[in-house]
Amino acid sequence: MYSPTLFLCWRDAPPELSRADLAFVRERVARVAGLRRALGFTPMQISADQPYAADGRGPAFTLELTFDDAGALETAALGDLVADGALPSLAGAQPEAQAMWGRTFPVPDPVFRSAKPCTFLVEYPGECAEPTPWLDHYDSHHPKIMVRFPEVREVATFRPAPELGLALPCEINRSMQRNKVVFDSGEALARALASPILLEMRADSAGFPPAPRRPTHYPMATHVWV
Repeated sequence: MYSPTLFLCWRDAPPELSRADLAFVRERVARVAGLRRALGFTPMQISADQPYAADGRGPAFTLELTFDDAGALETAALGDLVADGALPSLAGAQPEAQAMWGRTFPVPDPVFRSAKPCTFLVEYPGECAEPTPWLDHYDSHHPKIMVRFPEVREVATFRPAPELGLALPCEINRSMQRNKVVFDSGEALARALASPILLEMRADSAGFPPAPRRPTHYPMATHVWV
């Protein structure tokens, strides 16, 4: 049910990852053993009147790497990718890593009509004193609404996996949860956010246990590599 997933994120960086650096990352992750799926995310804009525009621009670059098993994640040799100067276009950005357990939820129509989808990445920063009840509550309530968004192609949630060791020379992130809904395009995401389903999401959120910090929501161009 849950897949070991590694998130690598470069925040507070210059506005754009260069094509050369993007190509380097694609080639680098293709050589990682035990990798089941590799996705890269770069910021994109959708209509300015969407309700989460105030969250601002997303991280300059995010990687989502899903592995066949926990051992493959723990032994993934990615130190050179997060080393100083590895991505020159993101000079000054401090990468951070987090191991998580990912879970996908079936959607009515999972067939993509685009080679570069739009992912709405959501993150709940901070740690929770009792995370498991909160995470279980989320998974049992929110996704069954999320899968009803018009034109949605994928829904997934991620919970922390602190028991998995990361031998990476970078900061370890401890966000409480991540989740995502994926669409064919930014226009499709904008239509989903303007649909009545969003009102159901907000109403459902009102019944959630308190979170330590407000979540962030970012539309991201999605690069599918593996």
